[in-house]
Amino acid sequence: MSANAPKTINVLMRHLRDDCGINISGSTKKLMLVNYGYYHGYKGYRFFNRRANTIPYTDFDQLVNVIEYDQSLKSALYSSIMLLEMTSKNIVLNKVATKLNDASFDAVYKEVMNDEQSNSNLRLKRLQLKDRIHSTLSKNYSFAMNSARKRHSKSSHEIMVSHFYNRGDEVPIWAIFEVISLGDFATFCTCINAAVRKEVLESIDMLSSTDTNYQLLSNIIFTVKSLRNAVAHNNVIFDARFKDRDENNNVVSWITAETGITGIKFNFLTDYLVLICVVLKKMKCNIADIVNTIDE
Repeated sequence: MSANAPKTINVLMRHLRDDCGINISGSTKKLMLVNYGYYHGYKGYRFFNRRANTIPYTDFDQLVNVIEYDQSLKSALYSSIMLLEMTSKNIVLNKVATKLNDASFDAVYKEVMNDEQSNSNLRLKRLQLKDRIHSTLSKNYSFAMNSARKRHSKSSHEIMVSHFYNRGDEVPIWAIFEVISLGDFATFCTCINAAVRKEVLESIDMLSSTDTNYQLLSNIIFTVKSLRNAVAHNNVIFDARFKDRDENNNVVSWITAETGITGIKFNFLTDYLVLICVVLKKMKCNIADIVNTIDE
């Protein structure tokens, strides 16, 4: 048999016993291994944060406890993360809309991303964002047309984009916010004019003396983005391995000033919990929901 041949569940159980030192046997454990998966389950949860930090499991039940703990964390955080994303988009959209006579992205680009103090890096970010947004709209429209030809059901994003284009209209900014990634939304917040960024932060009482360029909200969204994606795609979160960038000094300074909590570097899940709860409180979201997330 080839070394690359797929391994049966019995072979994988034997491997866990003989090579990994993990006690696993019986039909119940076999079903649990099938349900959690060897590659997503054992491979994903056999270490803490880095592969060198191996967790010394001796029994399969220990592994299952860690997997279920991680699943519970994702369940507890999901609603608050999605609320932060939705509320942030609505707050930014509300301020941007007051500056527009036309709701298309081209109008946004001309009227809300045009301050004279821009440097070349910011101008490049704006051009790149414009390309990505038009590419996202084009892909959604293309998928919608292919789905119609093949008589497949369309996604909600495809339906939304094709609805406007089939009427001969541009996709309005509020609909664009529904289809772009959280990373592109964070970049959008970076790219709007400094005056609008300031208005957004003023509206939620988040102006900070250390944030002289009014980029606090975009930096917060960039910080939360990796956790949000890990939760949405059912990746491991308990050890914060999803962290994909160094901590932002403005975010850390703001959190410390708001809470008195020091030492936050977003190397632990609790740091993200603090950030999410404080931002939701600033955005005047339901306090009971915030407390419920902490309790869970």
